[in-house]
Amino acid sequence: MKLVYLTVDGRAKVENWTINARNVEMMDGPHPVTNDSVWQDAKRLGPALMFIIQDVLAPYGGSMAARDVKTRIYEVKLASMAFKAPSLSKMWVRWLQNMFDWVTSHIVYLFIAAIVGYSLLGSFGVV
Repeated sequence: MKLVYLTVDGRAKVENWTINARNVEMMDGPHPVTNDSVWQDAKRLGPALMFIIQDVLAPYGGSMAARDVKTRIYEVKLASMAFKAPSLSKMWVRWLQNMFDWVTSHIVYLFIAAIVGYSLLGSFGVV
């Protein structure tokens, strides 16, 4: 799924995300993940999209925002009574996951660049 974060100044930040939590953390705080806020093309060939607007609680298209917020508050209360943390997809975890995915998909090119760099340093007499 692609998360599209629309800022007030007109920028859009796009990142990859596998759905693993009921809330997603962005720069302005947590946002609930609802069924009606996930957008897909008619043939389902491309990735699903979720548009999150800065300083708006529900994602774009989320018409169940009031009911979902009440449900999420109840879930947080139940989780705290059970001494558990509520499910939240944190920004730094998504960043690390995306970095790991990028490195694993480009490992061959990185390995070749490292060999070329090492041989160039060896030819200059540094190593």
